[in-house]
Amino acid sequence: MLLVLLSPMVTRADPPQWAYRAFPFSQALNVDAVYEVTHSKPENLVETIHRWGVDIRLVRSEAPARPLNPLLADLPLAAPELVRLAGFQESYEGLVFYGGSTFCAPGRSMILIRDTAPGYTLIHEFVQSLLRPACAGEPDDILETRFGAAFRRLVIYQRRINDDPYRLLDPLWRRDILAAQADVAQDLYHRIRLGQSQEAIVEKLLSLYIDERSPYFDAERRTQGLLYGEVMINNAIDIYNAVNESVVFVEASVHSLRQMLRAGTIQPGEGLALTDDDEAFVVGSAREVQAHMAVVRVELQVLKRFYGR
Repeated sequence: MLLVLLSPMVTRADPPQWAYRAFPFSQALNVDAVYEVTHSKPENLVETIHRWGVDIRLVRSEAPARPLNPLLADLPLAAPELVRLAGFQESYEGLVFYGGSTFCAPGRSMILIRDTAPGYTLIHEFVQSLLRPACAGEPDDILETRFGAAFRRLVIYQRRINDDPYRLLDPLWRRDILAAQADVAQDLYHRIRLGQSQEAIVEKLLSLYIDERSPYFDAERRTQGLLYGEVMINNAIDIYNAVNESVVFVEASVHSLRQMLRAGTIQPGEGLALTDDDEAFVVGSAREVQAHMAVVRVELQVLKRFYGR
């Protein structure tokens, strides 16, 4: 994978040499499709995307802030119920559903696109629809929902423990914070894959495939996209750091509390206990979480190198 990632990227003038290429976070993408769509004439763009197995539905703006895109005028409208179920907000320009989603026809993906969105954005959603994990796993929506709930728990628990580390004398508090750390770490790799990494990879690719000679070129949109990709990478790093800092804080606090108990500086109260075995369990849990985190850290470094070229 690294050999492929570190090879020179394809520019708009050069057709790709391989149909599929590997990208950070164990993903693959058909660059033939990217090349064809980014080189498609504007009047053929929708047809070309459709031919690659992706349907498009138009979302009308209640009060358009920009001119309507004539390339999208003849698209079938998205049903109001679909827009509602998809959570397509007024601020959204595009949203992709992958093949296998309940919103899609069998074997096809779907894009919801705002009627004012530029062709650049439609191409972004198309490329993202092609960027899939090398090995199929759980549906993205299930993983995203589960990770979101676990991360919210971790943030809440950690905030309370920061306010009062003595809570870690309570076996129930230790159980809950360790479980939250483990749940987040278990899904972190794939959550970054389907979220931040995809946004960064797609914007990087578009900056290379759509240059000044392209009818889709928009210098401001290109600059915004590259900044957005950088923000996404930094956001992924922030999440990684939040989990790592929680693990370090809890382990260090438990060690300090155990030392104070041994020294008699503090006394456990009713329902409170922290034995040598309890401390060893916390250390073991931390090592398991850090093993997952090490894989994420390596892949974040790969993503940063990819994005920086």
